[in-house]
Amino acid sequence: MTHRRRLHAVLCAATFLVSPGVALADPRDDRIKALEQKLEALGAEIKALRAEQAAEKPAQAAPAAPPRVTAQAAVAPQPAAGGAGAAILNVANGRPTFSTADGATTLSIRTLLQYDMSYFMQSGRSASGTDLASGSNFRRARIGVEGKLFGDWFYSFLYDMGSGGTEVAKLADAYIQYDGFAPFHIRTGSFVSPQGIEDQTGSGDLLFLERAASTDLARSLAGGDGRKNFLNIFAQSTDYYASLTWSGAKNADPLTFDQQQALVARLSGRVYKDSDTNVVISANGSHIFKIADTAASPAGPSAINFQNSPENTVDGTRLISTGAINASRALVYGLETAANHRNFYIQGGYYGYGITRRASTLSNPQFDGWYVQGSWVMTGETRPYVAATSTFGSPRAAHPFNFKGEGIGAWELTARFSVLDLNYKAGLAGLTAGADAVRGGRQEGLTVGVNWYPISAVRFLLDFQHLDIDHIAPATPFAQIGQKVDITTARAQLAF
Repeated sequence: MTHRRRLHAVLCAATFLVSPGVALADPRDDRIKALEQKLEALGAEIKALRAEQAAEKPAQAAPAAPPRVTAQAAVAPQPAAGGAGAAILNVANGRPTFSTADGATTLSIRTLLQYDMSYFMQSGRSASGTDLASGSNFRRARIGVEGKLFGDWFYSFLYDMGSGGTEVAKLADAYIQYDGFAPFHIRTGSFVSPQGIEDQTGSGDLLFLERAASTDLARSLAGGDGRKNFLNIFAQSTDYYASLTWSGAKNADPLTFDQQQALVARLSGRVYKDSDTNVVISANGSHIFKIADTAASPAGPSAINFQNSPENTVDGTRLISTGAINASRALVYGLETAANHRNFYIQGGYYGYGITRRASTLSNPQFDGWYVQGSWVMTGETRPYVAATSTFGSPRAAHPFNFKGEGIGAWELTARFSVLDLNYKAGLAGLTAGADAVRGGRQEGLTVGVNWYPISAVRFLLDFQHLDIDHIAPATPFAQIGQKVDITTARAQLAF
């Protein structure tokens, strides 16, 4: 073969090898093909088995996933993926909350238990004839539920089985609320008519056993626990709170011929804030335009009584009282301020009260009261600002107490001075007074105490009170029936 023919043969062979669709033989091809055939056979066998199983046992719907149980530190349940049907249990600071996964519907279990024990020491008891009874009681024993319905609705039901001296078991809260017009909210039912800083501070977050006498009197007239309110409209943000309530009688009030009706308003604002400080100013007013009738007559008497306990309800006796005054309406107004700075807290307020007599030429009596109080959290925690009510809450222990010595909880020292004057043209003891005089008495109180918060849901209080009562008897011989009272009280509290 010539050289040219040999070259032509090589080129033809190379062209054949690299041409599309032409490949060199590989000994592994047969093994791959055999494995593929085995896989096809296994797939066919699996399909046949499945068909046989389906024929013997009809397919059923897969069971729903069981409820998830989580423990979270957040106060409110957090929405989670998975749809509204998945049930979730959150435990926040000891409070169990059930919710749908989207958070639109919730149910929280609430309780407040306060057990008090007081010892009274009296000076001048023989003159007053009032013997205060040392002892103990459950100041509040509340259990109930609250939560949201479908996002825009809120509800609360709390029943109080405790007793504050003369109080009885009753509904504390029973209301529904619509939140779909935020920042405006609409509420109706039984609840506390929003009045002021001290009034709206939660009963479990108060500095002392009871609210200051001046604020307690104001809330007893047109607010307070268990008040039946026809309508409440309020608006809130992180820096303001405004509320207007059309209120009625209390759940535990005795039946009258026409029940009391009033308008209660509050306007509050956080006027200064930084990382360490919050300052709040709050104004409020209550106009009782319909006082409960005491007789079935259009012109019958409508009696109102301004009275207050000595900032302690273990005994429940009112040491100052105007007695029943026939009146057509009453007015209450107040101005309060409160501030925290790191672990220091201060709060104070002034209240004025007025009565318009019914069908009388006598002058209309005026009364007033004020208070100032504060605290120092020795362990460094702060009283937090509560935007929902424009108030302040209890400190949370940075290092909860345990017997291993790893924490001692939060410790707080407190002090308060308060005055409530229910005298109007009272004059002097032993002498008569004018026909328009009201000898309701004047009460001054100094309280010091210590609060211990071992964990977030538990609190212990120890308060010492010194009260000075100046009270002239309204009837002959117009003697001085006031006295000095020292009270030592301890409280154990559970709240979540």
